[in-house]
Amino acid sequence: MGLLRPIEVGVKRAWIDTCWTASQYAASWLDPPAAAFYGRLLDEAYLPDYLINVIPTHDLIYISVPKAASTRIRMTLAAVTGRFSLTLKFSQWPKPRGPQGPRSMTVRSFYRLAMNPATLRFAFVRNPYARMVSCWADKYKDKPLVPGDPYVQLYLAKRKEIDSSLPAGGDRTLSFGDFVTFAAAVACLRYDIHLQVQDDLLSIPGLTLDFVGKVENFSEDFVRVLDHVKARDRIRREALAPLNKSSHEHWSKYYTPDLADRIYRAHECDFDRFAYARKWSA
Repeated sequence: MGLLRPIEVGVKRAWIDTCWTASQYAASWLDPPAAAFYGRLLDEAYLPDYLINVIPTHDLIYISVPKAASTRIRMTLAAVTGRFSLTLKFSQWPKPRGPQGPRSMTVRSFYRLAMNPATLRFAFVRNPYARMVSCWADKYKDKPLVPGDPYVQLYLAKRKEIDSSLPAGGDRTLSFGDFVTFAAAVACLRYDIHLQVQDDLLSIPGLTLDFVGKVENFSEDFVRVLDHVKARDRIRREALAPLNKSSHEHWSKYYTPDLADRIYRAHECDFDRFAYARKWSA
């Protein structure tokens, strides 16, 4: 099955890209506002085809913020739609997948969904202090600083430019303090979606969010989404179970006043826009 997987992925991507290109061409002639809307997304939004999730059957658009319960939300929405893997790998047949991105539709249908008053356009955000600890624990903690791991390679590619004294090598790992130096330096550079400020991820031109929930109030805030899609009781119960939870202590234990100040200054727009307190100590 390992030999078939690249072929399967390549065929799927080629088919999706062909259909999407055709829909862009059709929109430029038949629906210029739709074509202009998507063109602006490509020009100004950060990875719109990846971060925007659509469920047209339930009038729903979700903008995913990595390290802000995005996996849990996507899996719940997949269960709501009943969408499963289309794969040659038998073991993944019963695995829920989704939701899909805009390229699963046409440009015109995506535009109509985005502009429809009945559509719920939502996202979830997280306290930047907690989000950075989660990212470090999940992507960097205890990993040797050598090429191979994709996230370590992102760090190594920027290391010397940020601070040549930052650690590297097979006998070194990235402490949380050194991670903060790296993360703060790239927070507004669109370098890694896990480190990018949430304000930028959710600044989608022409697409106004109806609801921005908070991970800290997930069990209460996510009910609005579950009500909108008329989720069954089983899905509602499963929606609140933690998923991909990083192994670490409470985030406040990792900060000193200096580290907290660096994260605050790098993510100040998130603290302001989403009303998170600057205070970091428990």
